[in-house]
Amino acid sequence: MKLRPYQQKNADEILACLERGVRGTLYALPTAGGKTATVVRGVIREVVNLGWPTVFLVHRRELLHQAVRTLARVGIQASVVDQDHDPDPLALVHVCSIDTLKARKKRLAGWLRTIKLVVVDEAHHAVAAGWQALLEDFTNALILGVTATPYRGDGKPLGVLFNEAVRGPSVGELTPRWLCPAEVWEPWSPDTSGVPISRGDFAVGELDRLMNNDKITKMAMNAYAARMPGEPAIVFCVSIAHARRAAAISAAYGWRAIAVDGEMSDSDRDSAIDGLASGYYQHLMSCQLVNEGTDIPVVSGAINLRPTKSTQLKKQQDGRVLRTHFGKTRSCIIDMAGGANLHGLPDADLLWTLEDGLIPIRHRTIRCPKCRRRFEPGPFCPSCSMAFPHWQQSTLPVLAGVSEHILRKLPTQELERFVASEIDIRHIARAKGLANSWIYHASQRLRDRQNERRRA
Repeated sequence: MKLRPYQQKNADEILACLERGVRGTLYALPTAGGKTATVVRGVIREVVNLGWPTVFLVHRRELLHQAVRTLARVGIQASVVDQDHDPDPLALVHVCSIDTLKARKKRLAGWLRTIKLVVVDEAHHAVAAGWQALLEDFTNALILGVTATPYRGDGKPLGVLFNEAVRGPSVGELTPRWLCPAEVWEPWSPDTSGVPISRGDFAVGELDRLMNNDKITKMAMNAYAARMPGEPAIVFCVSIAHARRAAAISAAYGWRAIAVDGEMSDSDRDSAIDGLASGYYQHLMSCQLVNEGTDIPVVSGAINLRPTKSTQLKKQQDGRVLRTHFGKTRSCIIDMAGGANLHGLPDADLLWTLEDGLIPIRHRTIRCPKCRRRFEPGPFCPSCSMAFPHWQQSTLPVLAGVSEHILRKLPTQELERFVASEIDIRHIARAKGLANSWIYHASQRLRDRQNERRRA
């Protein structure tokens, strides 16, 4: 199978970094954009032909088996290194559990030094102390990190490990050809002002007391019945008790639902996830288990009952419903957590650098008071056609708080995706020393986009 044009372009950019000997390269591409396929078909297959011993490093059992299957599809039989297996000395490619390597790194020190390329899946985890310590033991390897969210909830920048970034297209650029359009409905939003913050996010105990509430869950179930009855959906919950209670309420509404948690056996958890994929279950309630890496293309719905201050967590959750599938024309998110208002819509562009992490910008959205849909500012609600004659008041500058120092680090073409006003355009031009001719043409492109929204 051939790579998509943007995947081939990204693979070529990654290979160029490896050829130049860049110690740490980060590849950022949205969930469901095909990161693993790009790396396996476009990068690993090429370096294997050169005889490079390669490690594909994962942190969850499900990701390990997913990587093995993807490698097998391109004819690469990978060795598995997990709690039951050591490296196969005859294999050139190894899919490894990071926990296993961390536990055995002294015994495997000689083998680690033979590796020339380490691919780190979900690489936003890689700057954690335990991960960094392991990667330092690959003394002769180049590091390729792969992630949909190139920033962390704790704010620690990925530049401590990665030197260069290869940026894939955004969610908006991949939609609708490669990703499924997402609708966001917000029947209700919580008041989290009284919830304390712990380690950069809401304290779980207090958050659970707020959200593990039958009234809230029933509102979500009513919205589900109105917007996507019977469609497969993941329900994001605060705690194990919250997930189990939400599953019970869903069942009382007549839906087939199951909660998954870390206390279940691997086989029971796999059976539940497979049940959602097959259509047996309509709701899979989860507490921190399917935020990352879970690939169920048929899932067209998400019900978010877990407020978070982490943009990284929110974007990973949104990504669960963006995969395309036969007969799936749109995905639907029931947002009971205020996430779209705080972190932006699923296709909202985010500003980041390796050195600074996620750069805060304003996310401008409108919530329709009639149908409760939240959408990008425009003259009409895209669902019920309610008029918003003053919608342009929502297109205030989004880059006003971004320093000129940061703007100078980023490509002009990428920055222009964030432009919402003439003030943004002049801020970019001043930071980068761009000519008046660029200001003129960028302003015209902005007006063209705004006119398109009026006609939509």
